[in-house]
Amino acid sequence: MLDIALRKRLGAFELDIAFVVDDELAILFGPSGSGKSLTLQAIAGTLHPDAGHIRLDDRAVFDSRERLNLAPQQRRVGYVPQNYALFPHLTVEDNIGFGLTDLSRRERRQRVDELAGLFGLQALARQRPRQLSGGQQQRVALARALAIRPRILLLDEPFAALDVSLRSALRQELKQVQARSGVNILMVTHDLADVYALGQRVIVYDAGRIIQEGSRDEVFFQPANHRVATFVQTGNILPAVVEQSDADTLWLNWQGRRLAAPPLPALAPGTPVYLCIRPSQILIVRPDRLTARARENLLTVEVVNNELHAEMHTLYLRLPDSDAPHDLELALPSYVYHRLELASAKCITVELRRRDMHVIPSTR
Repeated sequence: MLDIALRKRLGAFELDIAFVVDDELAILFGPSGSGKSLTLQAIAGTLHPDAGHIRLDDRAVFDSRERLNLAPQQRRVGYVPQNYALFPHLTVEDNIGFGLTDLSRRERRQRVDELAGLFGLQALARQRPRQLSGGQQQRVALARALAIRPRILLLDEPFAALDVSLRSALRQELKQVQARSGVNILMVTHDLADVYALGQRVIVYDAGRIIQEGSRDEVFFQPANHRVATFVQTGNILPAVVEQSDADTLWLNWQGRRLAAPPLPALAPGTPVYLCIRPSQILIVRPDRLTARARENLLTVEVVNNELHAEMHTLYLRLPDSDAPHDLELALPSYVYHRLELASAKCITVELRRRDMHVIPSTR
């Protein structure tokens, strides 16, 4: 378990954060310069906070009140920085075993062999970092970090230098490592694909502060404010106004349309809000299915643009009386796009299901 609360000022920038991570793969997410890497450095012991505490498994490694600040080698923290920081003059096996100074030669060899096997590095044991690919270097860095049986593994943008296909493979590998080793992992990334594929807990940073933390689905589908909604690429962040609040429905006015949203207490009529719905959650309703079930929030829209992203299509939609470039984004798999013959569609009907809508007061 990691329990951290710290403050650190660097020039005009101040990091002031607090959170707890327990037996999970947690991700620090947010824009560059928001303090994510500084947090990892503080946990690893290479950055000295001005105040606060850092506890690993109920053992303090830093506490400003107690004047306690353990050296990095005393913390038993596995740390993989962005550039992997492998020793260029050492072989793969010597890099992996570098921190095992407290073991006998035989125990060290057993531990190195165990990790080389775990990461598929046996055939590369005598090679040096310059002879390895980016993915192989990353595996060596992970093996070295895990060799000391750390209380926590810290990863700073571990896939940033890798191509897309290799990132996908190593995400799966990292999941397996976490499951097999049971080690807590705290990972910094700005890649939404990493967050969605790996994040059991997501902690969102902005300008040295935490602006939301929760499960992956809470952060992606229930952003706490406009900033988070933007960071997680909600796509549709629609300015609306509260018309009426009932026990089971929040009625909103958006672009002159009355929409039913999930109830949100204490919002008076006239309150400005943002209505959030991800592009993948907007449904296309075929004309022959309009009466197949009870529907809500139906809109007739014009298809003004279409973009292909790998195996997904994004449709940009505009209301008939709108002069905006587009009012909604809708994402769907290519096979659905072709099955519905949308390449020639000029107007379609869409449904915004209330269960998929998330409302944020615009003052938050």
